[in-house]
Amino acid sequence: MVVQHDTRTFYYPASRERVRAGAAHDAFDQFAVDEDMSPAKQLEVTSEPWHTPRPVVERLGTDRTLLRRAVRAVDGRVVALEDSYYPADLAAGTDLERAADIPEGTINTLAALGHRQIGYEDEVAAHRATAEEGAYLGVPEGTPAVRAVRKVWSAERVLRVTVTVAPLGGGMVLRYESGEPAPVSAQGR
Repeated sequence: MVVQHDTRTFYYPASRERVRAGAAHDAFDQFAVDEDMSPAKQLEVTSEPWHTPRPVVERLGTDRTLLRRAVRAVDGRVVALEDSYYPADLAAGTDLERAADIPEGTINTLAALGHRQIGYEDEVAAHRATAEEGAYLGVPEGTPAVRAVRKVWSAERVLRVTVTVAPLGGGMVLRYESGEPAPVSAQGR
């Protein structure tokens, strides 16, 4: 992935999870396209148990996970590292195991298997990039960052825990909304 330095800011509406309905992109990428920006990502998938951090194990209730890691870029600049952990029993035999974009999206993939997402919670905190995160993000270890941890559930169980790390000043703003979308006349920065 070629990284360019650009001063444009990507406002990611983190509180809105989109279910992909015929869109060519996942939610993150579609939000970038909606802002006339060019998204890119590199995907990795692993099921190595040593990759599952203790806080994720506590939220998921298992250390047997599948990790889908996405290095997210907007307009050629890496803006976030997104690690999504799924219980291994849910991910087994599904497109989640492929290191490729899933045309119907991960939310629809799980819903088709009877695991419809009904809610989530976010925890957002100041963070310092670890050496591993820094290597993916192109920043030194210890760089100030924001870490958002999203726990997603169905009526029966936790479906996913996603940990997103974005370096401060890296070109991405996490935006949270509540209620109905604002009318066009009230939108803006």
